[in-house]
Formats: sequence, C-alpha cells, structure tokens
Amino acid sequence: MNTTLATRTRQRTGAGSILTLMAALVGLAALVVAARFVREGVVGLPQSALPAAGETMTVLGLTILGAWLSGRIARRIGLPALTGQLIFGIAIGPELWSVLGRPTFALVNAEQLAGLATAEMLALVMIGLVAGSEIDASFLKPRLRSIAALGGFQIVAVSISVAAMASLLRYQLHEAALLATIAATSSSAVSVALLREMRHPTEFARLLLATTLSKDLLLVLAFSIVMFLVASTGTTRAFAPTWDAIAWRLVGSIAIGAALAWPLARAIGCVERRVGALVLVVAMGFVALCGALGLVPLVAAVTFGFTMRAIAPRETASFFANSRRMFLAVCCVFFAAAGAHLDLGGLAAHWPGVLALSATRSVSMWIGASLGARAGGLSPGAIRWAWAGFIPQAGMSLALVAQMSLEFPGEPWARSLSSVVIACIAIDELAGPIVMRMALKRVTVAVPGVP
Repeated sequence: MNTTLATRTRQRTGAGSILTLMAALVGLAALVVAARFVREGVVGLPQSALPAAGETMTVLGLTILGAWLSGRIARRIGLPALTGQLIFGIAIGPELWSVLGRPTFALVNAEQLAGLATAEMLALVMIGLVAGSEIDASFLKPRLRSIAALGGFQIVAVSISVAAMASLLRYQLHEAALLATIAATSSSAVSVALLREMRHPTEFARLLLATTLSKDLLLVLAFSIVMFLVASTGTTRAFAPTWDAIAWRLVGSIAIGAALAWPLARAIGCVERRVGALVLVVAMGFVALCGALGLVPLVAAVTFGFTMRAIAPRETASFFANSRRMFLAVCCVFFAAAGAHLDLGGLAAHWPGVLALSATRSVSMWIGASLGARAGGLSPGAIRWAWAGFIPQAGMSLALVAQMSLEFPGEPWARSLSSVVIACIAIDELAGPIVMRMALKRVTVAVPGVP
C-alpha cells in the first residue's frame, strides 16, 4: 500500500516538474521571439544584422533547458535521451525551417548557432574527458585481441563497401576514398552518453566504447593521409599538407594529452573543493591550446582522461566525478547543436544516393562487426548485436567533414561531398542511438571467461 502511494507521489512530482520546465521553456522561447520582434519591428534592425553574441547566453539557456526536457520525454516513451535532444535541435534550428520555406520561424538562426561554436567545442572536450576516464588499463589488457578484431574487420568492410557504392554512384576516386574513411568512423559521444544512462555499465558497453575510441584514433590518421594523397595528385587547388603536419595532428594530440595529465594529476590534491572549477578550466584550456596548435581536441581530451585515471586513480576520482555531474548539460548542448546543424536540405536534394550510402554502411558495419566479434572470441549475444554499437555518427565524423572543407576551400566537389556526408550522418545520428540502446539492453557479457 505504502509502495503504491510512494509510486503515485513520484509520478505526480515528476509530472509537476516537467510541467514547470515546459512553462519555463515556453517563457524562454517567448523571450527570444519578443526580443526578435522588438529589434525587427520597433528598432528596425533586420535579423541578418543581429549580433550573435548579444543573444548567445539566452540561446544557450534555451538549448540546455529544452534539450534536457526533450531528453526526459524521450526516455518516458522508451527512447534514448539523446534522440530527444537531437529532435529538439532540429526543431529550433535554421535547417528545418529553411527547408519548409519559413526561415524566420527558427528560434535559433544561423548566426546564433555559430555563436555556440565555442560551447560545442567545450562539450566535445568534456565528452572526451569522460570517455577517457571510462576505460582503464586493467580493462583493456585482456581484451586487446577483441578490440583489434572488432575494429579492424569493420574498418575494412565499411571502407571497401562504401567506396564501391560511391564508385557505382559515379563519384571520383578521391571522393570515394574520403567518403569511405568518414563512413568507417563511429560516435564516441553517443557511446559515452548511453553509457552514462546505465547505472552500472556492462562489459559489453565498455568494450564498444574502447573499440570506438581506438578505431577513431586510427581513422584520424588515415583520413589525414588520404587528404594528403588527394591534395598531392594535382586534381585540386588545395595546398598539400606535409607528412609532419599529418603526424602532428594525431601524435601531437596524444602527446599533449598525456603530458598535461601528469602535472594535473598531482595538483588535484591541492585544489580541495574547487575541483568543479578546475574541470571547466581544463576543458577550456584544451579548446584554446588545440585550436592554437592545430591539434584534435577530442583525441587530446581522451588521452588526458585515460592517462589521468591510469597514473592516479584515487587522486583524480573527484575530478572525474565532477566531470560526470556536468555531463548532462554537456550532452544537452552537444546533441541539440548537432541536431540544429543537420543538413536536411542536403538530405532532401541527394536522398537516393544518401539512402544508398547509408544502407551500404549499415549492412557492411553489420558484416564487419559480426566477423570481428567472432574472431575476437566474443559471446554469442555480442556477435549478434556488436554492429549496433557502431552505427551512430557524430563528433568525430563531423570534425572530419569540417577538416575536409578547410583543406579544400573553393572546391565544388568538396562542398557537394560535404552535403552528402552530413546528410548520411543525419540518418545514422537519429537511428543509431535507438539500435545501440537495444543492443546494450540485450548483451551483458562480451568476452566469455574474462572477468
């Protein structure tokens, strides 16, 4: 009797808090709309001339609150929270309303979305810190064979299959090579987000995250080499990066992350109650340092988190505990912004090719992951569901697309290819978390005989 009463009380309390948050969300959205109306109708300042920085904090508050509420609603109906956050980002972003022919209806316009770039990069670094801390050396050592087989087989299967499909769709050789390399990446951000939803992450969930991180580190190097070869052929007007620059992007990112971990791991004991502030300072430092040195922030942050936990697990426990407490707001910003960035126009314009490439990636990911799981000695359940952990794309995939645009400026093929790739990512980003969550619920043991 008392249990039933307590359950009903919690339901009423939860419903009341959601209604309160919905009212706050509506009020915040109304504030954004009212400010826009006053500037356009009263002051006469056109929307295109509005400074993005003036409304960044309001837009950030709208993003965090709305994405959090959307995530709660998604979980109530049995979907991953990040799916609701992605859908919310699509609803408030400029892409959807541009496709519908009503760009002024977007609560967050293109200029304001650009103003969130620093917050997005900060969120990506925070995700890297948490991802690195989730994997420890004692977990990796007995599973290196499984990780190598699982990652290697799917890289080969996806790269060959997607490149072949791209050739059938009449893409040039260099376009097919770039497209195949990006298609082989997965999303460590989605893996971490779903891992944090679980109170007690399973061995299978941690194995998927470790494989994703290892695979994407290798693909960062592979993508840089492919871009170097494409630029060196003379078929583009791009400046070819040197081999030193390619090595620096990966090796330098790992070196910086590992080097900074040593002094900070020792200094955390002196911080006492200011660990939360230290987490933000470290994340902002990585954003600034990697931007200045041309490094990959996600790679540096993952290396930093992994090294910190490996060399001083007890001393750094409070640091990573504060990182995980901040993770909810981080996910809200990252996935809502990812939803707002989704190229729905590219999806609509190139939908036959996008669907063909996305389907090819999914099927080849299933084949490659299944073969890799079998070769790696995984359990029958893991062999059946391993593919689902690598379908989501975000973060690293989008970063590689952005890098391609920077390396080949003014190239029509690069702009067209970016639209197609981002449209493919949009499909995998929406469907991937759903199938991955299904896999995590169905598999508890990954490697038989390994504790």
